[in-house]
Amino acid sequence: MSYTRNIQHIVFRTYQSKCTIPESQKRSLLALIFERCKHYKWWLLRVNAYRNHVHLLIDIPGTESVSKVVERLKSESSGILKSNPNFPDFEKWGSGYGAFSVGWREVEVVKQYIANQTEHHSCESFQDELRRLLTENGIEPNEWFDRQW
Repeated sequence: MSYTRNIQHIVFRTYQSKCTIPESQKRSLLALIFERCKHYKWWLLRVNAYRNHVHLLIDIPGTESVSKVVERLKSESSGILKSNPNFPDFEKWGSGYGAFSVGWREVEVVKQYIANQTEHHSCESFQDELRRLLTENGIEPNEWFDRQW
Protein backbone atom coordinates (compact mmCIF):
# COMPACT_ATOMS: atom_id res chain seq x y z
CA MET A 1 0.00 0.00 0.00
CA SER A 2 1.19 3.54 -0.78
CA TYR A 3 0.70 6.56 1.45
CA THR A 4 0.97 10.13 0.23
CA ARG A 5 0.27 13.58 1.57
CA ASN A 6 0.64 16.30 -1.06
CA ILE A 7 -0.85 19.46 0.44
CA GLN A 8 -0.56 22.45 -1.86
CA HIS A 9 -1.36 26.14 -1.39
CA ILE A 10 -2.47 27.06 -4.92
CA VAL A 11 -3.05 30.60 -6.14
CA PHE A 12 -4.36 31.66 -9.54
CA ARG A 13 -5.72 34.92 -10.88
CA THR A 14 -8.27 36.26 -13.27
CA TYR A 15 -7.22 37.27 -16.78
CA GLN A 16 -4.96 40.34 -16.55
CA SER A 17 -5.72 40.42 -12.80
CA LYS A 18 -8.99 42.23 -13.52
CA CYS A 19 -11.37 42.47 -10.56
CA THR A 20 -14.07 40.24 -12.05
CA ILE A 21 -15.07 38.29 -8.94
CA PRO A 22 -17.98 40.26 -7.44
CA GLU A 23 -18.02 40.13 -3.64
CA SER A 24 -21.74 39.35 -3.80
CA GLN A 25 -21.01 36.23 -5.90
CA LYS A 26 -17.89 34.98 -4.17
CA ARG A 27 -19.76 32.22 -2.32
CA SER A 28 -21.07 30.77 -5.57
CA LEU A 29 -17.52 30.66 -6.98
CA LEU A 30 -16.24 28.94 -3.85
CA ALA A 31 -19.12 26.46 -4.00
CA LEU A 32 -18.28 25.72 -7.63
CA ILE A 33 -14.64 25.01 -6.75
CA PHE A 34 -15.72 22.88 -3.80
CA GLU A 35 -18.04 20.82 -6.03
CA ARG A 36 -15.32 20.27 -8.64
CA CYS A 37 -12.90 19.10 -5.94
CA LYS A 38 -15.54 16.81 -4.46
CA HIS A 39 -16.29 15.38 -7.91
CA TYR A 40 -12.62 14.48 -8.46
CA LYS A 41 -12.12 13.31 -4.87
CA TRP A 42 -9.55 15.99 -4.09
CA TRP A 43 -9.49 16.92 -0.42
CA LEU A 44 -10.13 20.68 -0.28
CA LEU A 45 -9.01 21.99 3.10
CA ARG A 46 -9.77 25.69 2.50
CA VAL A 47 -10.70 27.94 -0.40
CA ASN A 48 -11.22 31.68 -0.65
CA ALA A 49 -11.23 34.36 -3.31
CA TYR A 50 -10.69 38.08 -3.46
CA ARG A 51 -11.68 40.26 -6.43
CA ASN A 52 -9.04 38.98 -8.86
CA HIS A 53 -7.64 35.73 -7.50
CA VAL A 54 -8.32 32.47 -5.72
CA HIS A 55 -6.43 30.64 -2.96
CA LEU A 56 -6.86 26.91 -2.32
CA LEU A 57 -5.37 24.59 0.24
CA ILE A 58 -5.78 21.14 -1.20
CA ASP A 59 -4.43 17.66 -0.56
CA ILE A 60 -3.81 16.14 -3.98
CA PRO A 61 -3.89 12.34 -4.32
CA GLY A 62 -0.70 10.60 -5.38
CA THR A 63 -2.36 9.64 -8.67
CA GLU A 64 -2.76 13.31 -9.70
CA SER A 65 -0.33 16.07 -10.60
CA VAL A 66 -0.61 19.67 -9.41
CA SER A 67 -0.68 20.93 -12.99
CA LYS A 68 -3.60 18.66 -13.94
CA VAL A 69 -5.59 19.67 -10.86
CA VAL A 70 -5.12 23.37 -11.59
CA GLU A 71 -5.82 22.88 -15.30
CA ARG A 72 -9.13 21.10 -14.57
CA LEU A 73 -10.24 23.60 -11.94
CA LYS A 74 -9.48 26.60 -14.11
CA SER A 75 -10.89 25.12 -17.30
CA GLU A 76 -14.14 23.81 -15.84
CA SER A 77 -14.85 26.83 -13.64
CA SER A 78 -13.99 29.27 -16.43
CA GLY A 79 -16.58 27.74 -18.75
CA ILE A 80 -19.26 27.97 -16.08
CA LEU A 81 -18.38 31.51 -14.98
CA LYS A 82 -18.30 32.91 -18.52
CA SER A 83 -21.89 31.80 -19.08
CA ASN A 84 -23.09 32.99 -15.65
CA PRO A 85 -24.78 36.43 -15.72
CA ASN A 86 -23.71 36.97 -12.09
CA PHE A 87 -20.10 37.23 -13.33
CA PRO A 88 -20.66 39.72 -16.20
CA ASP A 89 -17.04 40.88 -16.49
CA PHE A 90 -15.34 37.50 -16.10
CA GLU A 91 -13.41 36.57 -19.27
CA LYS A 92 -11.21 33.71 -18.13
CA TRP A 93 -8.49 32.81 -15.67
CA GLY A 94 -5.02 34.17 -16.26
CA SER A 95 -2.21 31.98 -17.44
CA GLY A 96 -0.04 30.31 -14.85
CA TYR A 97 -0.46 29.74 -11.14
CA GLY A 98 1.53 29.49 -7.94
CA ALA A 99 1.69 26.19 -6.04
CA PHE A 100 3.52 25.88 -2.76
CA SER A 101 3.92 22.69 -0.75
CA VAL A 102 2.62 22.82 2.82
CA GLY A 103 3.70 20.52 5.62
CA TRP A 104 1.01 18.95 7.79
CA ARG A 105 2.13 21.03 10.78
CA GLU A 106 1.61 24.25 8.77
CA VAL A 107 -1.94 23.47 7.60
CA GLU A 108 -3.77 25.50 10.26
CA VAL A 109 -1.59 28.57 9.67
CA VAL A 110 -2.22 28.45 5.91
CA LYS A 111 -5.95 27.85 6.45
CA GLN A 112 -6.13 31.02 8.55
CA TYR A 113 -4.12 32.96 5.98
CA ILE A 114 -6.52 31.92 3.21
CA ALA A 115 -9.58 32.64 5.35
CA ASN A 116 -8.42 36.22 6.01
CA GLN A 117 -8.00 37.38 2.41
CA THR A 118 -10.28 40.41 2.66
CA GLU A 119 -8.50 41.75 5.71
CA HIS A 120 -5.11 40.86 4.25
CA HIS A 121 -5.73 42.73 0.99
CA SER A 122 -6.67 45.93 2.76
CA CYS A 123 -2.92 46.57 2.97
CA GLU A 124 -1.27 44.41 0.27
CA SER A 125 -1.96 44.09 -3.45
CA PHE A 126 -2.25 40.70 -5.11
CA GLN A 127 0.97 41.30 -7.04
CA ASP A 128 2.84 42.10 -3.82
CA GLU A 129 1.26 39.10 -2.11
CA LEU A 130 2.33 36.73 -4.88
CA ARG A 131 5.83 38.22 -4.98
CA ARG A 132 6.09 37.62 -1.21
CA LEU A 133 4.76 34.04 -1.49
CA LEU A 134 7.27 33.27 -4.22
CA THR A 135 10.16 34.72 -2.21
CA GLU A 136 9.09 32.89 0.98
CA ASN A 137 9.13 29.66 -1.01
CA GLY A 138 12.59 30.18 -2.48
CA ILE A 139 11.44 31.33 -5.93
CA GLU A 140 12.96 34.54 -7.24
CA PRO A 141 10.43 36.59 -9.26
CA ASN A 142 11.94 37.49 -12.62
CA GLU A 143 11.29 39.98 -15.43
CA TRP A 144 8.43 37.82 -16.73
CA PHE A 145 6.68 38.11 -13.38
CA ASP A 146 6.73 41.90 -13.52
CA ARG A 147 5.22 41.92 -17.02
CA GLN A 148 2.59 39.23 -16.40
CA TRP A 149 1.32 39.87 -12.89
